[in-house]
Amino acid sequence: MKSPDHLKPQGVSLNMTPLIDIVFQLIIFFMVTSNLVQQDVSVDIDLPAAETAKPLEENSSSSKIIINVPQEKQILLGTQAVELKDLRSVFVNWHEKYGSKSEVRIRTNKNVSYGSVEPLLVLAAESGIKDVSFAVAEKR
Repeated sequence: MKSPDHLKPQGVSLNMTPLIDIVFQLIIFFMVTSNLVQQDVSVDIDLPAAETAKPLEENSSSSKIIINVPQEKQILLGTQAVELKDLRSVFVNWHEKYGSKSEVRIRTNKNVSYGSVEPLLVLAAESGIKDVSFAVAEKR
């Protein structure tokens, strides 16, 4: 006589489909976010050289605004053109959101005069942002 199947010990099976779905979603998330991070510095700018340039310590902080100044009187917030008057509200909102951790990084072409950068520094100070850095190339 044949014994019933429900009394036999069954093997344990593991369904991998949900795990694979989660892994693919994580891969897509990191690919998209890394692309967005690269867009901020994708503006082609000939950075000024400095002898005292130090490598910038990259942290995972998202409290940094990148301002690009590729030519005189042109200001880009990331890759989007912006007027100085509109940048004031961006800086104020950024400072309200991140407080003392708010940062501004200015990337400017080496041929741009200080007169085009100085209003950005004043605006950051008036908005309460004290951490302002300049992107430069190391002089060799």
